[in-house]
Amino acid sequence: MDVLFVVVDSLRAHPFSDGRVAPTPFLDSLERRAVSFSRAYATECWTLPSHASIFTGLMPSDHGAHFQHMAYDRSAPTLADVLSARGYATELATRNFVFDGTIPGINRGFDRRSRILRQRRGWDLTPWFLAATKPRFRRHVRNTGFFHPDHQSSRAFLGEFARTLLPADDLLLEYAVERMGANRRVGARSFLFVNLYDVHAPYAPRDDSLLRPWRAPGGIVENVSTPFALSRLGQHRYLRADFALPAFVRSILAERYRAAVARMDAKLAHFFERLVASNLLDDAMVIVTSDHGEGFGEHGLFLHDASVFETHLHVPLWIMVPGRAPGRVEDVVSTRHLYDLVAGVASGDTAPSILDAEFRARHPVAFAQHYRYPHLRDVMPQYTFNRFAAVGRTAKLVTCGGRPFLVDLHSDPGEQKATPISWTDGMSAVLDGGASARVGASVAKDALRYATAVDSG
Repeated sequence: MDVLFVVVDSLRAHPFSDGRVAPTPFLDSLERRAVSFSRAYATECWTLPSHASIFTGLMPSDHGAHFQHMAYDRSAPTLADVLSARGYATELATRNFVFDGTIPGINRGFDRRSRILRQRRGWDLTPWFLAATKPRFRRHVRNTGFFHPDHQSSRAFLGEFARTLLPADDLLLEYAVERMGANRRVGARSFLFVNLYDVHAPYAPRDDSLLRPWRAPGGIVENVSTPFALSRLGQHRYLRADFALPAFVRSILAERYRAAVARMDAKLAHFFERLVASNLLDDAMVIVTSDHGEGFGEHGLFLHDASVFETHLHVPLWIMVPGRAPGRVEDVVSTRHLYDLVAGVASGDTAPSILDAEFRARHPVAFAQHYRYPHLRDVMPQYTFNRFAAVGRTAKLVTCGGRPFLVDLHSDPGEQKATPISWTDGMSAVLDGGASARVGASVAKDALRYATAVDSG
């Protein structure tokens, strides 16, 4: 069957502390149309390593595509490798600059890589301002030499980098319908991986600008304060002790995010209507998920970095398979195990997958690792360490600097208290008697290996 894999970048599943949510009637309707996973977890808190885990089924310490290495150069095949070898037309479509071809190996196996960008209109210079303040862009400038013979290519890079911040997912979803239809007409099976970016910072309030209309209520305050706040956040300044963001700015950012989620929901509704009308879902598996969540001051963190908190790891996940009844799964699952599901579909393998209770019983704990951002000086001491997390049904074991802590997710869902604990007692609490002795031993062995890898990384 065809495989349509949709990642809504930065779509968090963990609720806001104020309980306010964006209206998402389409995503809510997937509860009745798909297998819905209420406890799905990413393996990392930002785009590159999380996607690499989906593409390979590996943890960040094994695939290496994280802040300490920034490349996928391992031998394990990617999903695109596997499906391409099986005759699928493989394509990655997005405007996300993580997939612009500058990070080695992350696009490996895709026959096509399509970048859908919106043309700039008007005089909104905010995208260019935000792009120029990005650490990645500044490193690119230092390496290529802005204002010397490479000036023109550097300026072109800035222009394209800035355009990635302008909403374009409506264009991308229209393109996805066309590509699936074109492959179907020539008898080719599709593996279309779509990364949607409109929910990502800067949470644009409309499709043609990062600014709210100046005459809208609060428009002046938002348009003046937001670019400067986002530029500071984009530079990871929140990892420093002297960082502060006014409460009203935090509220503006959260409202922009909720509005972006609502607009994304409407775009997805139209997209699926087009797919159904074109009969493109009759023989297609559809996966809708996210690569990580997003922070708005929880634990002092913003955007997505330096975290193994639920805010960043807990993501939504829906899977639609022809002939498979919808339902709700409460078990803990990891998005890296989507690799086994998709690879199995491509090869005709009927072995249990994330959709099956037998598979989930063998993998009752979701692991996560975070490799720290190395390009910022003077960060607070707690952000000089890599981190590991093992998430169970009711508890989470976290290590920072080699020290294990336990969080009771049942009584402390906001993760306000982490209690020092021995490794053995911590793993016992995470497993919570919900696994056989053999599975428990296997999980504990894997957990120790992954924790050791980040502590020594």
